[in-house]
This record gives sequence, structure tokens and C-alpha cells, in this order.
Amino acid sequence: MSQKEDGSKTPTPGVGWRLHFIRIAKWMIAVIVVVGLGYAGRSALTQWRQEQQKVQSEIDEIDAQLSRLNNSDRIELLEQRDAMAASLPSWRTIRWGRCVGAGVLYALGLIPSGFLLRRALVSLGQRPRLMTVIAAQLLGHIGKYVPGKAMVIVIRAGVLARDGVKPVQATMSVFLETFLMMAVGGTVAGIVVLWLPVPRWIAMMAVGISVLASVPTFPPMLKIVAARLMKTDTEASDADIGWGLFASGWAWSTLSWLLIGASFTLLVTAIPSVQPLPEMMELYLVCTAAISLAVVIGFASLLPGGAGIRELVVTTVLAVALGATHAILAAIAARILFVVVEGCVALSSTLWLKFGIQESMTDS
Repeated sequence: MSQKEDGSKTPTPGVGWRLHFIRIAKWMIAVIVVVGLGYAGRSALTQWRQEQQKVQSEIDEIDAQLSRLNNSDRIELLEQRDAMAASLPSWRTIRWGRCVGAGVLYALGLIPSGFLLRRALVSLGQRPRLMTVIAAQLLGHIGKYVPGKAMVIVIRAGVLARDGVKPVQATMSVFLETFLMMAVGGTVAGIVVLWLPVPRWIAMMAVGISVLASVPTFPPMLKIVAARLMKTDTEASDADIGWGLFASGWAWSTLSWLLIGASFTLLVTAIPSVQPLPEMMELYLVCTAAISLAVVIGFASLLPGGAGIRELVVTTVLAVALGATHAILAAIAARILFVVVEGCVALSSTLWLKFGIQESMTDS
């Protein structure tokens, strides 16, 4: 900035256009993310309507058969029709209270990773405020609906920069948090899936992803990466990357998956079913394995939000315990719920970053 004779300041040449470019880039990112969220939500709603039509077609077929049968032959078909009608997915038959509870549990399940992210940042010599880190973590979830997943890092690093976090340390911390989350999710899924009669490729995928995601998070590997990425030897030596960080990561990630599994279990019970559901503990284990494996494989696919892959994995694992129709509906409902919750927490984080930080700066 240069100063005029009257004391006012004029922008330094080149600064104005850079600020303008950054502003435009932020709006472009916002538009891309909103489009991605809208596409994911629309796709899930379309699939839901298709399943509605499928079940209704089966009911109509039974009605046609009933019209051609005598009373003595109608009893079994009537029972089948009543069961299918009760399970017809519609806005009236869904247990909305449980959907709200599932949404709250899912939102809570996203928070522990924020504590892990801050733990990683502190280990790398950064001291951002906890609420800024949690806001960055929550806001970053909407970046996964953009192809390539790189937008997650861009969004989180951009938010963390508000508290002076350096780009390299921010990138490494996001990398550590993400891979620990995927490693724990793959491990949880692998343990349960090995006991279920699922296709062999599902079980092998769970074990393989668990191993591949875990290895880069071991302290010896992280120290090598840190030494290559840090700009100076002093920065690398100051990094406290040890087994304490590793253990903390597994603890926070495990808590996160347990909450997400509980959320998905409650959501499954909110959808009407033709056949009786398993006992709650068995259902919880199966649902936790299904959703954790689906998210992990969806992440590995690099598709926006794991589109299609997550639904395939959830349906394949859940169908063993719930039947194909209920499993498909649960997978679609999870997609809708996750998009809605992630959009809400991202909006809340944006508002806090806009107003909360300004208030804290004013108070200070």
C-alpha cells in the first residue's frame, strides 16, 4: 500500500487484481460445490422414486393375480400384498423422528475428526483455534462432491490459513486425518464383513483398503513425508510425529465411525420393512460395517461423493441381513441424509467463520 499526502492509502499495484481473482475463485468454488451437492441429492431422490415405482409395480401385479383367484387361494397373496404395501417407501410411512435422530448422530460423528485434525496440526507446530479447525473440517466435507477430492484440501487449508496455518502443514494434517479415518473405517468394516456371507471381493476390498490406508499413517512413514515436504530442517525437526499422535488418531476415528454407524442404524429402522429386522446389536454391527466400507471404497474411487459406489457396497452388505429392497432404500436414504447434514454443517461453519471470528476479534 502507498500513502498519499492527505494520509489515505492506495492499493499497491498488483494487489487489487489478486484480491479480485481470489474473490472470483472463491465464488467459482462455491458454485461448483453447490452443483455437486445438488447433483448428488437429485440422483438419490431419482433412485428413491424408482424404488417406489418398483414396489408399487409388484403390488399391482399381486392385485392382478388376486382378481383371478378364488377366496381360498387369496389368503397367502393378501398377506404378501399387505406386507409390501406396509413397506412401500413414501413420505407417510417413514418414521421421521428417527430420521432426525439419525441426522443428529451423523453430525456428531463428523466432529471427532476435527479434534484429530487439530492434534495433527499441533504436532506439526501449528496452533490454530479449535473452533476454526472444526469449522474447516466440517466445511471440507462438501468438497468431496467435486471430482478428484482435491477440493477438500483446498477448502480446509483456506479456512486454516485464517489462523496462520501454513499450506504444507495444513495439507499434511488433512492427509493424516483422512487416511486415519479411512484406515479405521476399513478395519472396522473388515472385522465385521469377514463374518458375513458377502461376496469375496467385498471382504478382500475391506482388508486391502485397511492395510493400504494404514501404512502411510505409521509414524516412520509420516516422518519421511514430513522431512520431504517441510521447507526447512528446523520445521521438520519441530514436528512431533510419534505413536501418541497415531493412537490419538485411531481413538478419534473409531469414535467417529461408531457414531456414524449408530446414525445409519437408526436410519435403517426409520424405513418400513417387509421382513423383521435383526436384533439391535447385530443390526448395528452390520450397518456400521456397511456404511464404513461404503465410504472408504467410495473415497478410494475418487468419484464425487463416491457416487454409485457407496450405494452398491451398502446394498451388497446390507442385503445379507435386510433383503435387497430394504438395503437399496437404506443406501439411497443415507445418501440423501448425508448430503442434507453435510450441507447444514457447512452452512453453519460458514456463518461462524463469517460472524463468530469477527466477534472474537472485536472482543479481543
